[in-house]
Formats: sequence, structure tokens, C-alpha cells
Amino acid sequence: MERLRPSSWCVAVGVLAVSVTAAAQPLPEEKIEGEREVVVTGEPGERPTVVYGAANIGVQLVFDAPLQRTDGGIALRLPGGDVRLHPYLENALVLTPSKTLASGPMVPLQVALVDGGVPLLLRFQPGKVDHVLRILQRPLLHDAGTAVSRAAFEETLSTTAGAVFKDRACAPLRSSRVQARKIHQPWSPDATSSAPALVCAAGAVNYLRVPRIAPGCAVASARLLLQGTDAEVLLLEPAQSEKEGTWQVLATWSPPEDTNGFEVWLLAADGTVCEQYKLLTLGPGDSP
Repeated sequence: MERLRPSSWCVAVGVLAVSVTAAAQPLPEEKIEGEREVVVTGEPGERPTVVYGAANIGVQLVFDAPLQRTDGGIALRLPGGDVRLHPYLENALVLTPSKTLASGPMVPLQVALVDGGVPLLLRFQPGKVDHVLRILQRPLLHDAGTAVSRAAFEETLSTTAGAVFKDRACAPLRSSRVQARKIHQPWSPDATSSAPALVCAAGAVNYLRVPRIAPGCAVASARLLLQGTDAEVLLLEPAQSEKEGTWQVLATWSPPEDTNGFEVWLLAADGTVCEQYKLLTLGPGDSP
């Protein structure tokens, strides 16, 4: 899993720190989004671009670089869906999910371009379908002297987490820009503790407070997985002991909607699993 780099968290941390302190025919019932445009930076840890699809509806993906042709002639393979090169654009393809694929969970994709690749996340949301999605690659420009160390980012996020969590709840923030929202966690049959994980979504970041069952195992890193695919996660600080028990605090990007099925692995320095938590739900933060 790619380790976090400061540039990946620049916008999210700045906003939170300030806020806390102050081809087929469409089905009739589906809403076609027409043409949508998104910008990706290619920075390490950048969240995949969400593509909204539906069964038997073609989505045109248009890039600003030519596709990398494979031996099969296709830059993307999608089991359970039809992927075809655009009839006349060398930088586009048409993706059509099958009914079976659309009835399942979201699907991570990787489109190969001549100058790299673009990660995507195919999501099936009732009433929302992309017709044409243009994906533009625009690297971030970093001004001299503005780089912030990883340690500084961790400290800022840890400070924010201290304001978000209060008495095993998500505290109200004195902010006109963002509010913390408690994400309901389903009961897990694999739960090893009577104290459930607490997840607070605040704007672009989800803060996770998970109970430690074996605090004697020193945690050096963490993994956040969804259906076996790693998501970016930051281990904010060592385990904190309170009257209610011992907790580990982590942070990750907020998904665009409530999404369940995440797993958290707390790992020792040698890579062994100290503890594992399943069936976690993450979600977006509320706006005031």
C-alpha cells in the first residue's frame, strides 16, 4: 500500500484545521448525467475517480491521453461487463456493465494510458448514471517553500481528531464550513469487543476510533481494505488509554456516500496483525 504523502492531504487538512478552530439506451427510471468532467492529479494516494454506471447502459470514458493498447486491443478488462474502444477516438472507450455486475458492489478499475494509468471506481447508484465522463490529468503545482512535513500533517490531523471525538461521540464543531457526523456501525458477528468502533466523518476526512483488545501488541501501521483493495489510511498516533479502555485513532478520505464492508488491520512492525475489525461503515461529512 502506498504510504501517505503530505501533498495527498493538503486541501483536506487545511479546511479541517481552520474549521475546527473557527451506448445502450438508458432505462426510463435512470437519470442520465449527460457530460461530466473531472480532474485527476496522479498524486500518490489520490482517491479513484467515481464512475456512475447502470446495467446495460454505455458509459463513454474520454481521457486527455491515448489509451495503452494491449495484445487484446483493449486498455481495460471488466469481467461481467462489455468494454469496447471508441469507434473513432483513440483516447476513449465505452463501458457497459451487465445486469449481474450492476447488482453487486462497486468495482475498482485501472485504465492504462500511454503516459501511465488512471484508477477508477465503478459505482452503481440508483437514479444516477454517467453518459460521458471526461477525465483530465493535471499534476499539482507545488510552490517553493510551502511543503509541509509528514509529521506536521499527522500532528494537525491528530489535533483535529481530538476535537472531533468527545465522550465516545462525535462532538459538534464550532465551524461554519464543516460538521462531524457519526456514521452508524452495523453489529458485527466477528466483534471481539463490546465497545464498537466510532467513526466520525468531518468534511473530506473520516476519523476512526477503534477499541484495542490486545494493547500489548505495538501497532506500527494500519491497512484499510474494501473487498480486498487497499484504501489510503493514516495511523494518527499510538494507542490512547482512557477510563473506558484503550483506543487507536486513524484517518482516511471520506467516500462520496455511506459505504459499508471496510476492514481495518492494525499491524505490528514485523507485519503481523495485532487486531482486525470488519464490517466498518464510512461516509461523507455533513455540511452546516
